[in-house]
Amino acid sequence: MYLEILKDHHEGIYKLLDTITGAKTETKAISQADDISRALSRLAGLISIHLAAEDKFLYPNLAKSEVPKIRETATTFDQEMGHLADTFTSYKEAFMTPTKIKNNPAGFLQETHRVIGALIERLQREDQELYPLVEE
Repeated sequence: MYLEILKDHHEGIYKLLDTITGAKTETKAISQADDISRALSRLAGLISIHLAAEDKFLYPNLAKSEVPKIRETATTFDQEMGHLADTFTSYKEAFMTPTKIKNNPAGFLQETHRVIGALIERLQREDQELYPLVEE
């Protein structure tokens, strides 16, 4: 059941990420700044809950698993991606409002590629590698 909640979070996160990453040019980032800002605000709330659940509960519990593959995978994921919450918080603070996006559309696009790219990588790796191990 707990894993199903985390998977539901992933679905919601992917939808919000589509809105945030939909602007591929500075002109589109400026014209879509209001929608992006709303999506980023909603994403920040969902991410804080999701990452906290994974980083504080899921990964530590899996790191104690009696199944070596689960234990090793969880530990590796936690070490590789544990810093993502801080990185996302900095990104969110830099671009949370439409004005911040409009004042620095090039920076927004660059940081979106870097930070959201890392977030998508984490989600996909969890979906493809970690969660299937836990379900077995």
